[in-house]
Amino acid sequence: MVIGDLLKEATKELAAAGIDSARLESEVLLSFILEKERLYLAINRNQEVTNEREKAFRKLVMRRKEKEPVAYIVGSREFMSLNFSVAPGVLIPRPDTETLVEFAIEMLSEKENPAIIDLCTGSGAIAVSLAHYLPTSRVKGVDVSDICVKTAKENAEKNAVADRVTVQQADVFAYESDELFDCVVSNPPYIPSAVIPTLEKDVADYEPHLALDGGEDGYVFYRYLAQKGASLLKSGGLLVLEVGHDQAETVATLLKETNAYKTVGARCDLAGIKRAVYGVKQ
Repeated sequence: MVIGDLLKEATKELAAAGIDSARLESEVLLSFILEKERLYLAINRNQEVTNEREKAFRKLVMRRKEKEPVAYIVGSREFMSLNFSVAPGVLIPRPDTETLVEFAIEMLSEKENPAIIDLCTGSGAIAVSLAHYLPTSRVKGVDVSDICVKTAKENAEKNAVADRVTVQQADVFAYESDELFDCVVSNPPYIPSAVIPTLEKDVADYEPHLALDGGEDGYVFYRYLAQKGASLLKSGGLLVLEVGHDQAETVATLLKETNAYKTVGARCDLAGIKRAVYGVKQ
């Protein structure tokens, strides 16, 4: 079968399975099988696909119809225009998190040799992106999960920043450091425990609950990070936390209640939703 017909058929199947971006995901899966860019598919719509590769593609489509995330199927996800490896057990990087990264880059762009720590680093998407776009920075990632630590180290190597990114396996709630940082960043678990089973199947059945579960009300990590962030920061240092779409005001209040920050505010995404809450240490 030719590329164009394969894509048409797969798009129809995925759409019937309730996949909103059926065409895009079909192209991503076929690009992966053919080891080509998506543009290649558009230019070569009438090219015949070998039986072997067609069968491999159909198997991936079946996996996606079962709602397995595309990022896990192909083993990677783009974030901040960089390529990151992901695997089951590692939270898939989301565009929402770019708001946090872009804000931190903006605030640290004129800082000489900034020292940054990323708590709950996961895939290392935040840590690696900051190291990439702040070329004089030193970044430490911390995560309790062994697969996350392994993946974050791999992504630091993949994106050529391993000389400035270190990754440590540790429970954030027990983490101690003698070093003070210019910036503390985190995209912590923030979904209330009872909400997780109601999430889309892609997330609830496949992504690690360890990276999603923010406790009974979703604020367990924020209460801790409001205090812990201050203890890890130099005077004038920056704490930046990703928050859920309706959590900014509460998280800002938690920061203010510590009396450790002289400035507390929020940064909106392109849709005007407050996605990152920040504090500048006294």
